Amino acid sequence: MAATRAKMIQKSVFAALGVAAIVSAAFWYVRDSGEQSLDAALGAELATLVRPAVEEKMSMDSAPNGSGARRMACAVRPFGTDPVSVDAIAEVETVYVWALCETPATERSGVSLPIVVHLTPAVGIEVPTDADYDTGRAYDLFPERLHGFVDGGLPDGLEAVLEERIRELS
Repeated sequence: MAATRAKMIQKSVFAALGVAAIVSAAFWYVRDSGEQSLDAALGAELATLVRPAVEEKMSMDSAPNGSGARRMACAVRPFGTDPVSVDAIAEVETVYVWALCETPATERSGVSLPIVVHLTPAVGIEVPTDADYDTGRAYDLFPERLHGFVDGGLPDGLEAVLEERIRELS
């Protein structure tokens, strides 16, 4: 009976160790996978910081055949940064955003897409083109850990943010 009890305890210990190993591996995988959840305040600061540059870039890109920029109003929502772990805006080198932009005219035209905004050494913006999506290069602009966000489509609530921005510019 004591031998049976010892075997049961041994099996329980091994089961507990197995569960602990699985939980530990899952924790380290999630921690190192790069999945990023931005602090809401930091995300709002980043959106405010990069929106003017995104609006300028999208305005220039919307000009038909270089005929002069058409003003674009944009709403942006950051979904990632490089480096991954940042506590302050000054630590961010690159921010990845979803942008929804429209001309705030009677006849609106617009676009929604993920954009890369480099903050250092100088502000630079990479906007994937249709050709980039056709060739798969669009994914090369974003770290693999963020491909789910790139594929995820327009974030909820961005339309309302854009409407507010259009009202600000009117």
